[in-house]
Amino acid sequence: MLGHFYYSPQVLEGAVMVEMRSGYRGPMGVLHIPPAVSEVTAGTEYEGIKTGETASLIIALGLGLILAGLAGTYLAISGERSAWDESWGTLLEMPGGTQ
Repeated sequence: MLGHFYYSPQVLEGAVMVEMRSGYRGPMGVLHIPPAVSEVTAGTEYEGIKTGETASLIIALGLGLILAGLAGTYLAISGERSAWDESWGTLLEMPGGTQ
């Protein structure tokens, strides 16, 4: 188990979002990175990671976690719940629906 992750059906302002999708190669994740996070990563080895990047879901989760940690913001998961692998941890509803 990797940990507990928060699910939100809507985009959360300021949060790094990983949108889950089912793909023919397995679960995929699309990154949604707010401008403030891009500003924090400018000039670092992470500045090339942009909104819309698509990777296997586990890779997208890892990148999202790194970006959220660097920027001191939330990581939230959205999209197709069926793409989530329960062995990674619990997918919790975002408290209050939004933050």
